[in-house]
Amino acid sequence: MELTDNYVHGMDWSIQDDLKGLSSLSNYRKYQYNVISKYIGNNILEVGSGDRSFTKEIVADKPNAERIISIEPSPVLFGEHKDNFQFPSSVSFFPEDLFNVTPDTYGKFDTAIFIHVLEHIEKHKEAIDHTATLLKPGGHVLIEVPALPFLNSRHDEMLGHYRRYTKKVMRSVINTDIYEIVRIGYNDPIGVFGSLLYFKLLKIKLKSGKGTSLIKNQGSFYDKYIIPFEQKIEKYVNFPFGLCLTAILKKKG
Repeated sequence: MELTDNYVHGMDWSIQDDLKGLSSLSNYRKYQYNVISKYIGNNILEVGSGDRSFTKEIVADKPNAERIISIEPSPVLFGEHKDNFQFPSSVSFFPEDLFNVTPDTYGKFDTAIFIHVLEHIEKHKEAIDHTATLLKPGGHVLIEVPALPFLNSRHDEMLGHYRRYTKKVMRSVINTDIYEIVRIGYNDPIGVFGSLLYFKLLKIKLKSGKGTSLIKNQGSFYDKYIIPFEQKIEKYVNFPFGLCLTAILKKKG
């Protein structure tokens, strides 16, 4: 039976029995985390719990964090992944939409993290502005989104993406009266070619036999070999393109 709600769209593809345990892409999660890790504080809001694998990365690096509040607006994803992993008492998960989170109910944070979430929010500028109200002065917003609009495909449509980003698009939604832009840059340049081939040209759907095979085979190879290689190279080279775009923002004041 198709699982759906106002948020999930096709993000429940990883719930398929034959993909469980394969969707987390452990090296890729560590890669994502390492790009932003030095900006992560000890009072953290994670927007979009998803399968909770990124929350697991935060906890592994920040076992003594003051608190980690992770929100997930999709009842489907919140319910399906509620038993994933074991977390310390400092970590709490809530079935909450970002726009319903206020300082009165949750207090203020020193870090807000959006890992492949902003592209799912139609009012993305308003989301970034609202996040500023939840941050202490000097707090960081850490964002990763899919990049390069020419890669838009049926895959993006299935996942409920409103857009892919360029540096220019990202800068256009940041209120520089509120935020200092610390960094905006591309990551995962090799992934561009895989996305172009499999999703744009071959039009493979993740919810299909070919999609399952892609994750089990090419996806596993990509996670095991390509990602560690890219992580080493990106320490020394800033690429002018990439499958993803990372933005580091700091609240002024």
